[in-house]
Amino acid sequence: MKTIKPIAITVGDPAGTGPELSLKVASTELLMPRTPVVLIGSAGLLRRVADHIGLEVEIRTVERAEEAKRQPGVVWVMDVPLDYQDVVPCRISKICGQASVDAIRLSTELALAGEVSAICSAPANKEAFHLAGHKFEGQTEIFAHLTNTTAFHTIMIGGPLRVSLVSAHCSLLEAVARVKQPRIERIMGELHTSLRQEFGLPNPRIGVAGLNPHAGENGVLGMEEIEHIKPALEACRRKGMNVSDPLAADSLFYAAEQGAYDAILAMYHDQGTIPLKRFGYVTYAVGLPIIRTTAGHGTAFDIAWQGIAKPELLSRAVRQAEELAMTKARLQHG
Repeated sequence: MKTIKPIAITVGDPAGTGPELSLKVASTELLMPRTPVVLIGSAGLLRRVADHIGLEVEIRTVERAEEAKRQPGVVWVMDVPLDYQDVVPCRISKICGQASVDAIRLSTELALAGEVSAICSAPANKEAFHLAGHKFEGQTEIFAHLTNTTAFHTIMIGGPLRVSLVSAHCSLLEAVARVKQPRIERIMGELHTSLRQEFGLPNPRIGVAGLNPHAGENGVLGMEEIEHIKPALEACRRKGMNVSDPLAADSLFYAAEQGAYDAILAMYHDQGTIPLKRFGYVTYAVGLPIIRTTAGHGTAFDIAWQGIAKPELLSRAVRQAEELAMTKARLQHG
C-alpha cells in the first residue's frame, strides 16, 4: 500500500446527521479507512453532538491535516468557527448553511495544497446554503466554483451499478431542456475518460437511457432521442467510445445489473437514482482537480442527533475516496 495524505471529511450540516456520522466513521475500527482521517468542522459542535448521543470518543483539534493519526476512539478535527450553542438540532438555518460552506472551502484549500489526498462530504442541506446566500444546486457545485471548474458531473456507485446523469439537481422541466447533444457528448466523454483512467476499464461499455418511455418509440412518444440523443451517441462512437443506442430505462438497469454494461448514462435525476437506492450509493465528482466523494443520502433531520443514523454508507464513500487517491498515487509514482 502506498502512503497517501489523510482523507478529509467535511461534517455537513451541523443540525443534521452529518456530525454523528462523521464521528462514527472517523473513530470506529470497522468503519475507518486504512488512511488517517481528519474532520473539517466545528470541534465544539462535534463535542456537543457526541455528548448528546452518548458517543464515547476523544476529539482532538489539530492545526495541520498531517497531524491526524489512525487511532480508533480518537477523532482529529481541523476546527471551523461556529457559534455551535446556537445550532438547533433538526432545523434548517442560515448559520448551519454557512458552516457547511466554510468547511467545504477549507477542505478544498487543503486538497489543492496537497495536504489531504481526498475529500468526502457528509450530507449538507441545499436550503440552508440558500439561506446563507450561496445559491448552488448542491455541494458538488460549490466545490466546482471553488476550483474554477466548469465541466464536471458525478458518477454514482452502488451495488453492480455505476451511473452518470445528464442533469441532476434541477426541476424536471429544466432536466428535459438540458437533454441536448453538446451536453450529452460532454458528460459521456467525462464518464468514458473516468472509467478508463480512474476505474481501470480499458474499453468501458456504456448503456444509455432514453428520455421518454420506451426510448421514444422512434418518435411516437417523443423526439428527443432522434433529435438530440442519437446524434450525440454517434459522435461519441466516432471518438472510439463503446456506447449503446438510447434504450428503455426500465430494462436497461436490469441488463446492467446482469453485467451487460460497465456504466449507465441516465437522462435525469430520478431515472438514475431510484434504481440505485436499494443498494445505497456513493458519488464521485468527475472533472474536479481534486478527489471528492459523498454518500447518496440527505441530512435526515427526522433522525438527526438521536444516535441512530447508520454510518455504513458514509464509510463506503470515504473508502471510495481512499481507493481513488491510492490509484492516483500509483499512476503518478509507478
